[in-house]
Order: sequence, then C-alpha cells, then structure tokens
Amino acid sequence: MIKAYQDHFDEDGRFVADNADVEIPAYKQVLINILDETIDTEINQSEKEMTYRLKMVESITGIIPPDIDIEAIKAERKSKRGLIK
Repeated sequence: MIKAYQDHFDEDGRFVADNADVEIPAYKQVLINILDETIDTEINQSEKEMTYRLKMVESITGIIPPDIDIEAIKAERKSKRGLIK
C-alpha cells in the first residue's frame, strides 16, 4: 500500500501533514521531494482555519430558511470589507 502526504517539516525535523505529525514505520522505503517553495505557517494556518469555519457554516446552513439569499448576503459582507469592488 502506498500513502502520500503533503505539507512541511518543522524546525526540529518532524514532518507535519494536516497539523498532525506523520509517523513513518521503521524499515519502509520513503521517497521525499523537497520543493523550492517556502511554507508561510501563518498563511497556511489561516487557510486551514477558514476551511474549518466554512465547514461549520455549511453544517448549519440547513437551519436558515430557504427564501433567504445566502449568496447575496455573502457578497454584501465581502463588499463592505473591501474584498469585492
């Protein structure tokens, strides 16, 4: 069985994928590709937090009455924050 992980190594050499340490079993062949890209952990963390929050909102979407235009509300809030021009 082949498993694939993508994320980054911490300063102490631990491999982190999806904010969890990945334990590699002993005596297993491993292929590591090191990319030139640097991970900004703050940006990476905030993207994960945003994904988590969106999942929470989607889980409660069924509570909102169907006659309310959620996309219009989202667009209005984004425009107020200057995210849409």
